[in-house]
Amino acid sequence: MKKQTVVTKSPLPLIPLVAGCLLAWHLVLVNSVTPPIMVQSTSRYLAYWLMVLISSVGLNLLALYLGYRATPTGQPWRQLGHFGYYLVGAGLISAVVVGLSFHELSARDLWLPWLPFSSNRFPWATGLVGWYLAGPLIARQYQRLTAQARHVFTLVLLVFMLGLPFLFGQPLWGIQTANDPLWTGSLFLLGQLFAQGELRWLTKSRLTSGIMLVTLVLAGGTAWLNPIHQTAANLTGRFYAPQQLNMALFSLALFGGLIGIAQQHWQSLQLRRWPNWLAFVSYVLATLPEVGFRLDKNLHVPANLLAGEWWLLMLGATGLFIAIVGIVTAVLMAGAHLPVIQRWLTRLTIQQASDFLKAPALVQRLARENWRLLLAIGTGLVLTFSQMIIIRLTFLPWNWVLLHTFFTQYYNRWLLNTLLFIGVFYLLFALMNRFWPALLLTSGLSVLITVSEFMKIRLRDEPILPSDLTSLSALQDVFQMVSPLLLIGAGVVLVVLIAASLVLQRHLGGLYQRSWRPRALAVVALSLLLGSTYWANQSSSFAGVIFQAFGVTPFYLNQNSSARNNGPVVQFIENLNTTAMAQPAGYSQATINQLMRKYDHVAQKLNRTRSQTLKNQTILFVLSESFSDPNRVPGLQVKPNPIPYLTQLKQQTTSGLMLSQGYGGGTANMEWQSLTGLALSNLSNTVATPYTQLVPKQKIAPAFPQLFDHRIAIHPYNATLYNRKQVFKKFGFQQFYYQGSADQLTYQHPLGSSPYVSDASAYAQALKVIKQPQKGSKFVQLSTMQNHMPYANYYGQGTFNITGNAFDSNRRDNVQTYVQGIHYTDQALKQFIHKVDNIKKPVTVVWYGDHLPSLYKTSLMTTNPIQLHETDYFIYNNQSHKLTKTHQLVSAYSFPALALSNDKLKVTPYYALLTKVTQDLPAMTTNTADSKVNSFNGGNLFVAQNGQAVSTNQLTPHQKQLYHDYQLIQYDLVAGKQYAAKWAQEK
Repeated sequence: MKKQTVVTKSPLPLIPLVAGCLLAWHLVLVNSVTPPIMVQSTSRYLAYWLMVLISSVGLNLLALYLGYRATPTGQPWRQLGHFGYYLVGAGLISAVVVGLSFHELSARDLWLPWLPFSSNRFPWATGLVGWYLAGPLIARQYQRLTAQARHVFTLVLLVFMLGLPFLFGQPLWGIQTANDPLWTGSLFLLGQLFAQGELRWLTKSRLTSGIMLVTLVLAGGTAWLNPIHQTAANLTGRFYAPQQLNMALFSLALFGGLIGIAQQHWQSLQLRRWPNWLAFVSYVLATLPEVGFRLDKNLHVPANLLAGEWWLLMLGATGLFIAIVGIVTAVLMAGAHLPVIQRWLTRLTIQQASDFLKAPALVQRLARENWRLLLAIGTGLVLTFSQMIIIRLTFLPWNWVLLHTFFTQYYNRWLLNTLLFIGVFYLLFALMNRFWPALLLTSGLSVLITVSEFMKIRLRDEPILPSDLTSLSALQDVFQMVSPLLLIGAGVVLVVLIAASLVLQRHLGGLYQRSWRPRALAVVALSLLLGSTYWANQSSSFAGVIFQAFGVTPFYLNQNSSARNNGPVVQFIENLNTTAMAQPAGYSQATINQLMRKYDHVAQKLNRTRSQTLKNQTILFVLSESFSDPNRVPGLQVKPNPIPYLTQLKQQTTSGLMLSQGYGGGTANMEWQSLTGLALSNLSNTVATPYTQLVPKQKIAPAFPQLFDHRIAIHPYNATLYNRKQVFKKFGFQQFYYQGSADQLTYQHPLGSSPYVSDASAYAQALKVIKQPQKGSKFVQLSTMQNHMPYANYYGQGTFNITGNAFDSNRRDNVQTYVQGIHYTDQALKQFIHKVDNIKKPVTVVWYGDHLPSLYKTSLMTTNPIQLHETDYFIYNNQSHKLTKTHQLVSAYSFPALALSNDKLKVTPYYALLTKVTQDLPAMTTNTADSKVNSFNGGNLFVAQNGQAVSTNQLTPHQKQLYHDYQLIQYDLVAGKQYAAKWAQEK
């Protein structure tokens, strides 16, 4: 039988242009627009669902179009590199733009475009790629068919793929969605049948218009009779699903109609390629999870708008997204003309179909052409893996669980460290134009970091911090602390690396020298990228968004934990840009000198009314872990009163409430404020923990203990947290009792099954230190542990009746344990005060809770933020205790001034300033609306004695001037030139 002549076809770019716009429209309708309810507005309800159905056929059109474009002599495999370029490019542009715009990003968003088939995020493309590559073979087979055979095949395909599933109402061939490979393949075959002259009747405008109208009437009528309760993203049903007869016929009719229109009216588009790439970019963006999430969250169109507003917002959102697709496409098309991109596309181009049968040879070719990149990546992966594992081994024993945990929970951070390694390597490579010296220098630097980090953790129980760079000016002293064998070994390794780099460069260096232009561009780009990591600890910065995407969680409370979890390089970077405090207006040496003279006079005036000095005085600061009266928590009642002694004592001595800057944590911050007299709320919000981020950088760190002859700290736990050992040494403490210290703890008894030392033991240790026969003044800092989280059932059956809605029901046992614990603290406190009363020399106790436990509903933080940051405090002197209520609400920075004031002790000029701040200013704290966690600080908030917030504008001129004086002195001490440091240390 005579074969029919093949119909000559044009590219018809109008079809992908329409398909791309439909994909964008569908994404907006599904994610941004709330589906209207029929009973509220029938017309809007029907219009919405008809638009959803029309826009849902975009993928059908693309599958038909790709089948239509297949030719017997085509080479579709040559386009795979370009598809990969547009996929990766669109994915990365989307991730970066979304991340920078909304300060949120996931590493998945960065890796997904590189591994599109691994996560099944692109099911339509995955199912169609085989059909696309087989297009020339299919076209040749079609040409061999007779006209009758093609007619029969077309009929069979339509009946089996459309008719029977519609008739039986079941997915007979397992086709559940329009992404199914069998369905996309069927459309591909139908597209080729269009090209071979079949289904030409569908190109007649009147017929196609009639078919589309009928299908939409059927779908709309069904939706009107039986309202849709499905989500637009998962719409199914005979008349709705794109793979079912009704909408499939609509797709075929629309496709045929577009062919007719394009051949008659859109000839100017026929030779343009940009509509093809626009359609593909539209598909990629519509499939990426972060795009849909942002449309839903940030470009939402509610259903309760007026009709005009609703249409305007919906169409505006659609137009905006289509414009974004167009811009991304234009950027990528322009980038494709860059020489470096063209070189990579040439390398990745599959020249012949037979190359698929030579996959090993293809892989070998790609590896051979890119072996330097692969070697650098491999070296980075191995060295950063070794680095992170070695640091983890300083805290954890070796076992297979450690490896399993690393690969399942920390792989993203490992990859980030590897990217930093590769970035440094390529920067050196671009500068030196020598591959081997650059690689070996980067590797040597990585090994040096690993060894140095390991040694510092072993020697000082802390990782390397930026402040350690000051040690480079005293290398001789540093070398004296290191084993000579280690220094000799390091020298040998250095010589070997230099020799190896010279030998390798001499024999292989001629293979990869490059001109200065691309090298200069690489230096600039890499310098900007690596330099941007300086701001990595700022969540809104580019580097901050990227670091968060890779799962980096800076843990300033415990730098060891941060190094262990994030890697030493990332941990170091996170501590680079910790600007301690913004510079107040007018800061200069002259201003500070003027302030020092001013408060010299204030001190003289205050001391006229004070008769006592610190000679033979003992002051004890007690930080009671997580202590706060639970009956002050809104919605919580505890009966009987679990802390009767403290309640009674607060009625007999100076006492009140302290504003804590933490909730469930932040102990070291309260300790820092109480020991320095400085306000945490004045610091930059990136300084989450002054002990680890600020004190190590201070050349001089003035602190209250320095006024005393004998200075002792007690913490019945390990000293790893918060860098306490180094901080206390800098604060002038001469002895530090902790678990494992040279100054051994005498009392370490726990209560019940608790893992923590009891408060009774902690108080006993403090009494022992206080009673030691020493001449002169003495300061003791005690930080307890008994009431530290978690609040497991340590004490057996609780004895308190706890009611209210302040906590979730599953936390009842935890609350009961906590209440029982503070009751035991109350009993221990009673015995402790009794024993202090029996001491003959004057002893002043400044006792306070550091923060509330994180046991209560998070909703309380919104309605009662200040109440959830109030703890109890009192100041008691065993010889002159008396009741004063002048300062019922204070912050921890006020305790040095209050202790001196309570005992009528003379003050130095610095503490005269703190006294005026305490007396004349409302208490300061961090704004809980800005910071509900302990990972960063909120802005400054003043709180009046009645517990109400006070704005800066409400301060009197005198208060504003005093606050500015305080800020200037604090800035000078923590971030400035320290003109007043010696002045603040005066005794």
